[in-house]
Amino acid sequence: MMRHQRSEVFSEGERGPRRGRLLASVWLLPAFLAACMQQPQPVVAGMPATPTSSGAAIYERACATCHDGGAIQAPRRDSLAALSRERILAAMTTGIMSTQASGLSPGEKETLATYLSVPQAPGGGMATYCAASPNRSFAPGKVFDWGMRPENWRAVGKDQTSIDAENASGLKLAWVFAFPGSTRSRVQPTIAGDVLFTADQFGTVYALDAATGCTRWTVQSDKEIRSPLIVGTNAAGEPDALYFGDIAGQVHAIDLATRRIVWTVRPDAHPQATITGAMRLHEGRLYVPISSLEVVAAMDGAYACCTFRGAVAALDVKTGANVWKTYTIAEESKVQGTNRAGANRFGPSGAPVWSTPTIDPKRGRLYIGTGENYSRPATATSDAIMALDLASGRIVWTFQATANDVWNAACPSGPNCPVNTGPDYDFGAAPILVELPDDRAIVLAGQKSGDVYGLDPDKGGAVLWKAKPGRGGIMGGVHWGMATDGKTLFVPISDLSVYPQDAHLPAQSGMHALDIATGGILWSTVLPDVCKDTKWRCSPGVSAAATFAPGVVFGGSLDGTLRAFSARGGEILWTFDTNRQFEAVNGISGSGGSIDSSGPVVAGKFVYATSGYDKFGQKGGNLLLAFNLAD
Repeated sequence: MMRHQRSEVFSEGERGPRRGRLLASVWLLPAFLAACMQQPQPVVAGMPATPTSSGAAIYERACATCHDGGAIQAPRRDSLAALSRERILAAMTTGIMSTQASGLSPGEKETLATYLSVPQAPGGGMATYCAASPNRSFAPGKVFDWGMRPENWRAVGKDQTSIDAENASGLKLAWVFAFPGSTRSRVQPTIAGDVLFTADQFGTVYALDAATGCTRWTVQSDKEIRSPLIVGTNAAGEPDALYFGDIAGQVHAIDLATRRIVWTVRPDAHPQATITGAMRLHEGRLYVPISSLEVVAAMDGAYACCTFRGAVAALDVKTGANVWKTYTIAEESKVQGTNRAGANRFGPSGAPVWSTPTIDPKRGRLYIGTGENYSRPATATSDAIMALDLASGRIVWTFQATANDVWNAACPSGPNCPVNTGPDYDFGAAPILVELPDDRAIVLAGQKSGDVYGLDPDKGGAVLWKAKPGRGGIMGGVHWGMATDGKTLFVPISDLSVYPQDAHLPAQSGMHALDIATGGILWSTVLPDVCKDTKWRCSPGVSAAATFAPGVVFGGSLDGTLRAFSARGGEILWTFDTNRQFEAVNGISGSGGSIDSSGPVVAGKFVYATSGYDKFGQKGGNLLLAFNLAD
């Protein structure tokens, strides 16, 4: 476990160049690129680029195979062009692409970075700070975490918002914030009174005025932040800390009084460990879901695949000290033979935890969802919902939805692709816990297969019902998160991709409602395809998490459209196209794109949503948008 102190802070009015940004940029490209770049022919170190080593030629030789569409996980070429030369160069020299770019000379790296990037205006994109430093104390918080309550309902009530089915059609754009130099916006905002907390892909934490979008202050961390910042409170219930994880598997704590990172830990020592799902704060502990980038590292035939085991760690919120840690696979991996390239083959592995844990205070349980195995042998804990004891981390029960699902990004034909691969049917969406009126409880779980399960937590996760509102696919089915009002389950369906055996089934991209008690489908709103002849991977699929407010469900589509659906019948009450250019409150132009991962947030009279996601061939962007009801 690694611990250290950090104190790099930017406050109101500090508009000078940010020297700390270069450090943050070393993780600027997604982890999915790590195995993408083709190794060029060896060159002499320090050899300058020659006229024949033009940027275009280097790109075709070293990058085009993936970034021109050959690897669906890699950002498209136009997304790379939105990054600055300095950030692209840093990625190749000291960052995530340094190994893959090791065969390029320094001159070739510089030529390639210049070729891929667009010129950046000097000083452009600096935050517009609020005119005066607010001295107001934090008001009671409204949305402190991803799930909006410990049971992950992703719902707000009348005590938290004035938005409902009657007035949602009157929502108007209030302001737009553009993350400087970014190509994706995936950090779901959290709200503490009149302050909104979010972050960008370069590790900058922003505290914005929730009503105007101006910047109160910023704090710089050193890696990409992908999940919400969780708000912690003191004994009086007042916000006093922020907690977040990053792509390198680190967990950080910010003290709101000093605006400094006061501790950082890395709860899993595996070099490929990462944190994708939001952490859960409960009674002095942070419950941290641990996933990994190893699923993509396996694309390299020389990589000894695979040794990572999914886990959940419980940390002390004051110090970051480990309280307990539970692996989803009890057995450590060991050599199982060699792959076709001659590298050692390890297993069992995988079963990562991609989503935020769910708290069950009544039973003293923690519920998590797991992903597929990366290598054989398969385990009984992949593609599963697991119940853990809150106090000790002991596994209480396991429900496995899809057995023998062994897959990694080397598939279908790479040396590390397992024999008889599975469909990669993760539980990427967080489980939801609902206490029924008859004193029974039910755990609701949505899978990338398009299936939704109702499980009995008091009978070892026994299946109460199963429904299939989506066709399913490697991108979902149910991808990032469902929502509920306690009676109805609102299920966003992506159905962007499809397996050959399901190709005859129609896509059910849109929003669906299920009866919690029975699993019966109450209504389905399948969205029209408006993508036309777009070159990027466009779809009406609702991959991002959904959010419920009184009588209305909000969901964003991969085509960039944000919608409000009637919770009663599924009718579309309000629509807004984010897939365009905007002038942002921080003085720069921004653009929207695909809405993925991060779900909408409803607080007071505002709805907040991100737009832009440059992975999987989708359209990048850099926006946080705020909508409100007119006074």
